[in-house]
Amino acid sequence: MMVRYAQVEQGAPFPDTPEDPPHITDLKQKRPSKMEEMEQDPILTCLYRMRFGASQLYVYALAWVAVIICAPVYVDYNFLVRQVPARCVVPSCDGNDTSFNESFVQWAIPENQQCKVYQRSEANITECEEEYFSNDTETSCSEWVYDTSLFTSTTVTEFDLVCDSDWLRPLAGSMYMVGMLLGAITIGDLADRFGRKMGILVSVLLLGGGGVLSAVSPNYTMFLVMRLLTGAGGVGLFQVTFVLAVEFIGAKWRTFVGIMIEVPFALGEAMTGVFAIFIRDWRWLQVAVTAPAFLLLSYMWLMPESVRWLVSQGRKSDAIKIINKAAKVNGVEVPKHLLEDTNPEIPTVDGTISVANSKDDLVKEGQPPKVKKTVLDLLKTPNMRRRSFNMFYCWAVCTLVYYGLSSNSGNLGGNIFVNFIATMLIEIPSYVFSYLVLDRMGRKGTLTFVLLLGGGACFISGFIPKEIEWLIVTLSLVGKFGIAAAFAIVYVYSAEIFPTEYRSVGIGACSMCARIGGILAPFISSLASIYQPLPLLVFGVLSIISGLLIILLPETVGCELPQTLQESEDFGRDQSIWYFSCCKSRSNDLTGEVNEGLEEQKI
Repeated sequence: MMVRYAQVEQGAPFPDTPEDPPHITDLKQKRPSKMEEMEQDPILTCLYRMRFGASQLYVYALAWVAVIICAPVYVDYNFLVRQVPARCVVPSCDGNDTSFNESFVQWAIPENQQCKVYQRSEANITECEEEYFSNDTETSCSEWVYDTSLFTSTTVTEFDLVCDSDWLRPLAGSMYMVGMLLGAITIGDLADRFGRKMGILVSVLLLGGGGVLSAVSPNYTMFLVMRLLTGAGGVGLFQVTFVLAVEFIGAKWRTFVGIMIEVPFALGEAMTGVFAIFIRDWRWLQVAVTAPAFLLLSYMWLMPESVRWLVSQGRKSDAIKIINKAAKVNGVEVPKHLLEDTNPEIPTVDGTISVANSKDDLVKEGQPPKVKKTVLDLLKTPNMRRRSFNMFYCWAVCTLVYYGLSSNSGNLGGNIFVNFIATMLIEIPSYVFSYLVLDRMGRKGTLTFVLLLGGGACFISGFIPKEIEWLIVTLSLVGKFGIAAAFAIVYVYSAEIFPTEYRSVGIGACSMCARIGGILAPFISSLASIYQPLPLLVFGVLSIISGLLIILLPETVGCELPQTLQESEDFGRDQSIWYFSCCKSRSNDLTGEVNEGLEEQKI
C-alpha cells in the first residue's frame, strides 16, 4: 500500500474519488458494510473526500502527543517495583548510617540469603563480633537493609516487598492491567455517549490524578488502588484518541494511521527508561511520567470533536463547522448545499429518509426487537468455536509475552536502562515491517512467521549461558520484535475472522482474554527469581504454540469477508491448512469494514 501526500490548490473543489476496479465495485454493491452505509452521509462524504491535508495531520499529530504521554505508565512499574538486593538487619551491628556491604555480613548473614540471619550464640551478648554468631542456627528477620547504589528508593525498599511479601510486587503490574480492562469498557462507553473529548477529559483526570496520588501513597495498598485508576486512564486516553484520529481520516488512510499510531507508543515507552536514568527515586519518577497528562486538558480546546460522532448524534450544524474549518485549512471548498441544509437526513429502518434535528427526533416504528448478540453465539458451531478459541489464546499470548518481555528486560544482564530502552524501540521496526508485508504475505502467513520467530528467539535464549549477555539480549530483542509485530497484526486478522454482525463481540472477547494475559505477565517475569531463564522459556513455548495454531485458521487476504455466522462457518472450507496467500493484495477500500471493529476495540 503506497502512501502519498498530495497538495491541494487553494480554493480548489474536492477532488473526485478514483474509480474502483470492476471487481471491487461489484463487491461493494453486493455487500456494503455498516461503516460504508454511515459514510454515505453527505457530511461524512465531504470530510472523507478531503485528501490527507494539514487539518488531518494536525489531528493525527495531537493523537501522537497523547499516545507518547500515556505510554510510559504502561511500563513504568519496571522501575517503580524494581527488585533490589536486600539483606537482613543485624542487631547490634547495623546502625542508622549502615550500608549494604558491611564487613560483618560475611559471618552474620548466610550466603545468598536475604531473609535469614545467623542467631547469636548467647542472647544477652550485644557485641558485633564473629565469635558471638553461630553459623549452625538461622533465624528470620523483620527488617532489611537495601542496596541503594542503583536506585535510591523503590516501592520494594519503602514498603519492604521482600521475603514473605515478595509476591505482592507483581501486583503493581497486574492491577494496572485490571484498570485497563475496566477503563476500556467504561471510558469507551462514556466516549460513545458523551463524545470523544469527554472521554479524553475523564482519561486525563484518571491518568494524571491517579499517577500523582500514587506518588504520595503512604502504603502499598493505596499505591495499588491508584495503579488501577492510572490503568483505566491510560488505556482510555489511548483508545479514545486513536478512535478520534481515525474517525477524522478517510478509509484510504486508516490502515496506515492505525498501525503507525503504535510508533509514538514505543517512543513513549522508551522515554520511561530515559526518565529512570536521571530520576532514581520512585515517587519523583511516577510524577515525571504521569503529571504531563494534565497538559492534555488543553485538548478540550485544541482537539476538534469527532465529526462522525456528531453526525451519529444528529448534531449536523456542529459537524459542518468542523468540516468548514478543516476545508479552509486544507485549501478546499465545502459544497454550499451542506451549509444551507441544517437538518440531517437519517435513514429509517424501512429505507426511507427522515429529517430530524437530533438523533432523538428519529422515531423508529415497527422495528423488530434486536436479538442480543453474545460471545456464546460464536461457540455454537464447530469451525467458529475452534477459530474463536484460537484467537482468544493468541491475544492472551501476545499480551502476556509483550508485557512480560518488557518486565523481563531488567533480568537480561548488562545495563538495565539500555536493555529497557532497546526493548521498547525495537517495536518501531516491527510495526513498519507489519505494515509493509501484511497484504503481501497474507494475515495467516505473517502472523505465523512473527510468532514463531519471536517464540523461537525467546526459547533459544533460555539456554544461552548467562556469561554471553550480548546474545541473550539480542535474542530477547528478536523476541520482542516478533511479538510486537504479532500484536499489531492480530487486531486486523481477528476483525476479519469474525463475521460482520459479531465483529465487536468477537474483538471484545479477544480483548478480555488479552487483559488476562497482561495480568499474568508480571508473575511470569517474577519466575526469574527461581530460575533466571524460566520466563524466556515460558514466553517462547507459549508463542510457538500460538504460531502453530494460527496455521489452522483460514487466510483472509483477497477474500470476501463473511457477514453472518453461517458465512463464517463456511468461510475457508475450500482452503487447505497450508494455504498462505503471498501475492494477493487487498484494496484499501475493503479495509473500511474491518476498521469499524478496530476503532472501537483497539487498546
